[in-house]
Amino acid sequence: MHKVSLVLFLFMVVAVAATTGSIELYGNEIFFRINEAEGLPIVVIGDGPGISNRYLEDILPARKTVFYDSPGIGKSSNAGSLDLSVEYYISELSAIVHELELERFHLVGHGFGSLVAVYYALARPAGLSSLVLVNPILSIPQLDLLLEEHALQNDTEPDKLKLLFLNYRGNIEAKLKTTVEDVCRDTYNQFWGDGPVVTGKLRGLDISSGLSDLRMPILICTGLYNFPGVDKIIDYQKLSPTSEFVTFINSAHFPMLEESEGFNMIVGDFLRRVEAEHENSPAPDSSGKAVDTLSGVVSLGEKDNGVDMDLEVGRDFSVSLPSSPGTGYSWKLEEFDGRVLRLLSDPFYEEPGTTGGGYQVFQFRVIGPGEADISLSYCSCWNDEPIRTYRVGISVPLQEREALSIDESGNGKSFSVDLAVPLEVSLNVTTGTGMSWRITSTTSSILRQTKENEYSIPENTPAVGGTVQQRYYFEGINYGTAYIEFSYGRPWEEAPPERTFGATITVAEPVHNIYVARDSDHDRYIALELDQMLILKLKSGSSSDETWYLREGLPRHLQLLVDPFIEYVEEVGYSIFYFKTVERGEVVLEMSYGSPASPDQPIDTYRITLQIE
Repeated sequence: MHKVSLVLFLFMVVAVAATTGSIELYGNEIFFRINEAEGLPIVVIGDGPGISNRYLEDILPARKTVFYDSPGIGKSSNAGSLDLSVEYYISELSAIVHELELERFHLVGHGFGSLVAVYYALARPAGLSSLVLVNPILSIPQLDLLLEEHALQNDTEPDKLKLLFLNYRGNIEAKLKTTVEDVCRDTYNQFWGDGPVVTGKLRGLDISSGLSDLRMPILICTGLYNFPGVDKIIDYQKLSPTSEFVTFINSAHFPMLEESEGFNMIVGDFLRRVEAEHENSPAPDSSGKAVDTLSGVVSLGEKDNGVDMDLEVGRDFSVSLPSSPGTGYSWKLEEFDGRVLRLLSDPFYEEPGTTGGGYQVFQFRVIGPGEADISLSYCSCWNDEPIRTYRVGISVPLQEREALSIDESGNGKSFSVDLAVPLEVSLNVTTGTGMSWRITSTTSSILRQTKENEYSIPENTPAVGGTVQQRYYFEGINYGTAYIEFSYGRPWEEAPPERTFGATITVAEPVHNIYVARDSDHDRYIALELDQMLILKLKSGSSSDETWYLREGLPRHLQLLVDPFIEYVEEVGYSIFYFKTVERGEVVLEMSYGSPASPDQPIDTYRITLQIE
């Protein structure tokens, strides 16, 4: 899909080594340049689309910076098989990071580049250390309103390129000259349109709400004289309360040029603090707690990437991974051994109860002995190249289990077996007749045939008129009821069978005394049994003063087994409650989120109805 080539140059004027090269992406040759220096690399995305990033090449001169030209700009060609779109630009950034093998890096986006940067960051790419947004444009509907207001106030249609891009103070024309000459109006108008408001491919796009889902450090910068104004840009900072905000008072759209010394100092300081905090922070605990010691529930997450686990047949477990499907990125199951594991249902997305990203959940059941890898990749719907991968190894020991043997005396009867217990069906065949048994009906979702049928021939059996056994082998791969049917006759004849055999096989599901309720179960009706454990796992916000609590006190139908506690998964906090059902009946369990000191003013609520039998 894409390939990379590199050339090394030395620019002696500034005594900086620069690496240039190109990658191929969907038929386009994308050129890049790396200014070599110390520290983590900084990937810089310029404004646009259709605008050269040459005006950015001198920013942060003491840092290692990565620049690239999008299709049709600079040396990069636009001869690819795909139409240009926002998705293409996200894929292009992902390809640059992947091909340059950037294990850790910062991301700087300017104008339209900030839109691409936020989309990419929402995909939770591995190695992204921080995000710097310079005069970001993240809400096109909001921008449309401001453009209409500007047109009414000035009684003229605005030139969007001049208003949104060519808006600067001071003598920086020389630094912008090449960039202005290289603007591709066709590409720019494809996205922005050529009217007074946004009528191109960007129309209606709004990614601003995604800022609350981002976990990395964020710096938002704007110029005092930038359109649409500081009061509008600061709204983005309000959506990301942990971010930092800086206004350059002598700048419009180009603080990196208009106040280059101050810009380099402030952004450089931010990046150094991010790196220092990372270096001084303790290494994350990769051991995790995949198995809950109180309930025995097996839940694997991002922290378990690369681990190997021993599980037994019949064990159900889940893999929950951070996901942002709204960005076009999602987890895809690449590999698992169907002889050892079974995917219980289609993957589903667990919606967040409060701010923060959600999780894509895969549920499995161990159905047989052996070694199995579960491999997943995180990629976009427009590019199969993953930006992250995930793997866990499952080892299931072989357990000798006595087979359930059924002969013709079991015709029409029902039998019960446990999951993965061998099932042998032995049916009599008369030698010398040309007749044999064949399967005419089975329930493949419940039972599978483990090997080809065999004949058991006793010693001294006559070639004609003797009796041998034709033996079939099955095992249960899922809980439920299956019906198997065989017919006896000559395979080449279309006549009705001489006789048939059928049996009902129930693969018995063990009694699960645990039910895990999550944010996605809000307003659901849940049936439980007496003495069953209920685990309530609700996502919490970042404030230590706010938590989930029982709204009306503990109903008499439930017993609280341990004090509620907070469990953190990838920096996301969950309030955990362990209950046990102690009385039959219907009860509504209501929870409130907020400060327990002000129980009448909850921020959020959660409710499930329990029917305890």
